[in-house]
Order: sequence, then C-alpha cells, then structure tokens
Amino acid sequence: MATQTLFDLPQGAQGVVTKIEGENKLKRRLSEMGLVRGAQVAARQTAPLGDPRVYFVAGFQLSLRNEEARSVVLETVAAQPDEHSRR
Repeated sequence: MATQTLFDLPQGAQGVVTKIEGENKLKRRLSEMGLVRGAQVAARQTAPLGDPRVYFVAGFQLSLRNEEARSVVLETVAAQPDEHSRR
C-alpha cells in the first residue's frame, strides 16, 4: 500500500484514511463528514474545471475542494468494483 493524499487518489481508486492534517477546525469538520482514521474512501468524479471532487465515504457521496482533499492522508488499496461504482 502506498501513502498519499485524498487529492492524489485517481478516479475509481480506493484508500483508507490514516490521518487528517491541518488546523483543528478543518480536522473536526472533515471528521464530522466521516473522514476518520480507518474509513474507506473511493474517488468518484471531478468537476469539469477540476475542483471540487466527489468521493464516496461511509455510505454517501462527499464533495470536497482540492485544498481540503490535500489534508486527508491515506493508504491506497487495490480498486475493487462495488455497487456504487456503476452509478
């Protein structure tokens, strides 16, 4: 498994959150949205101009700005098709 940020995760790839960097306010906000240590995240879509991006986490879709996604450190895992990737 490789370590990278959520921003670096290519569309269709999955990762597991290892930590969130940045100010406490940002850490708290992202963790309230489900981005906590051990959470599985999958990259779904990118807006036409590249910002924001859509991720699938904890059973829902989450849209994050690139700056926020760079704060989430994760380990990538092999992409596995799931019921949500076909939508």
